[in-house]
Amino acid sequence: MSGTFVYVGNWTIKEGRVGEARKYLSEHAEFIEANEPRLISFNFYIDDATGRVTCVQVHPDADSMATHMELISKHLANGLDWMEAIELEQYYGEKSQRLSELLEPWSDPVVPERYLPERLAGFTRSTVH
Repeated sequence: MSGTFVYVGNWTIKEGRVGEARKYLSEHAEFIEANEPRLISFNFYIDDATGRVTCVQVHPDADSMATHMELISKHLANGLDWMEAIELEQYYGEKSQRLSELLEPWSDPVVPERYLPERLAGFTRSTVH
């Protein structure tokens, strides 16, 4: 498995819980930064007015995303009380067998998913000038 793997997740926040979501997601990002040195990019975007959050992750490959799923499985179990619903999950890049197996327990037939396995063209820069 080679090539960049990208995950984009879109969630809604329960009414009145934006502050709690902000705190949790900030702490979660710090946890990920400290424990996943291979991850290229990991960012949360939030809109307080609509109560929506998007997570954008850029991994060097699907194995990095699999490592991420293993690491967060315990960490997520205790901190998602602020989340109302998952609106859409998007995966870009070929999933490894290991990643597919790790994602299976998190799959929900009600949540829309977009999966485009083939990277057609493009590039990734590790620094911006």
